[in-house]
Amino acid sequence: MRILIVRPSALGDVCRTVPLLWSLRAAYPNATIDWVVEDTWMDGLKSHPALNEAIPFPKRKLRSFWRNPLVALQAVRWFLALRRRRYDLVIDAQGLARSGLMSIVTGARVRVAHRGAREFSWLAANRRVGSSPTEHVVDAMLRLVEAVGVTPLPKMDLARAPAEEAWWQNEQRIRGIARPYLVVASANQWDGKRWIASRWHELLASIAPDLAARGIRNIVWIGGHSERAQVAENKPSSESIEPLRSHDLSGATTVGGMMAVVMDAALVVALDSAPSHLAVGFDVPLVALYGATAVATDGPYKQDGWCAHGGRDETLSRHDYRNSNRGRQLMARITVSEVATLIRKRLRTAALR
Repeated sequence: MRILIVRPSALGDVCRTVPLLWSLRAAYPNATIDWVVEDTWMDGLKSHPALNEAIPFPKRKLRSFWRNPLVALQAVRWFLALRRRRYDLVIDAQGLARSGLMSIVTGARVRVAHRGAREFSWLAANRRVGSSPTEHVVDAMLRLVEAVGVTPLPKMDLARAPAEEAWWQNEQRIRGIARPYLVVASANQWDGKRWIASRWHELLASIAPDLAARGIRNIVWIGGHSERAQVAENKPSSESIEPLRSHDLSGATTVGGMMAVVMDAALVVALDSAPSHLAVGFDVPLVALYGATAVATDGPYKQDGWCAHGGRDETLSRHDYRNSNRGRQLMARITVSEVATLIRKRLRTAALR
């Protein structure tokens, strides 16, 4: 059997789709299982032991196909190459028009999607699966494999490339980053998911003695290239959080490099962003800050108790975080004391790496 998972983006969603891969591999140990993923996020999958091949989708390169004949030709060639792989089963875990198109273009005999998938992408499927708005997105996606008789396996384990592991070991030597260390993912491209910058300063000053007592003397700040200014604003000077030392790696890692940094962390403190899901996938202790996102349905899987949630007791839709005013209002409800308390509790209960 030849199986294709379609989930091009984004990195956090790719992490939360990995249980589909594990479930399919357990049911079909000898099958060829591939995954269409946006080329930006290839590092998140290419070394996964349950996957045969990650197929890069050049989304940014092809997005101008409608106005550029040459790009349109490249898009046609990409889809024809996908069809030539002759899959038997396709699972559309993205639920958008482009993923529906990928699904139907394959010509697979069985094509699975959620019944309520957006942009009419469900029309491309010949097996349509229902889901509940109150269930976690991971559980909802596992229903897709149940539709083909596969026992769902809620296994989140990720893998990183050996080259990225070697890079990070060398980087630790150069920068003098000794383990155990804390990772902080304080930046977000969505304004409504950010915490007040001064509170990061207050938080680190508050918990510095607790971290030092557990042997944590290094803080690694991560983020994308476009988030460097945010990280610089959020990060207090090393002098203000002695005896801790800060290391700013924002914009300095690949996706695979960021995965390597998270995997070796003793603790991750993150916003509603991919690093929170990476921590789950690498079984790293996590404290997460969520505002206008419903933790029970879209937060880090089975980590509700470790989330400071400004939107608790609010009625939230899946896209409230796009409303900057509402998002900022709910994130502002998260106090330094609340996050510090969660971190101290995590430090007491976690076996640090």
